[in-house]
Amino acid sequence: MKSYTFLGRSDGRRFCIEGIDVFTNKWQSLGICDIVLDPQDKRPYSVSVYQIVTNSKAITFAAAKFSDGKWGFYQLAEDE
Repeated sequence: MKSYTFLGRSDGRRFCIEGIDVFTNKWQSLGICDIVLDPQDKRPYSVSVYQIVTNSKAITFAAAKFSDGKWGFYQLAEDE
């Protein structure tokens, strides 16, 4: 299992990664799935890895919808 850093939760209205609101851009699936732990209840969740490409930059992140209906966002840890 790869190591991911938890970035935060969102109700699906707004969440920014490196200054880009993920909910206002198209997510391109990279075809990668992995397992992460919800930092609140420590339950495992399957996340998919996505990329968003804008005019100014590209960001890569993993996301999953938690049992409370909120989205959780992760980035691959720096040491990976």
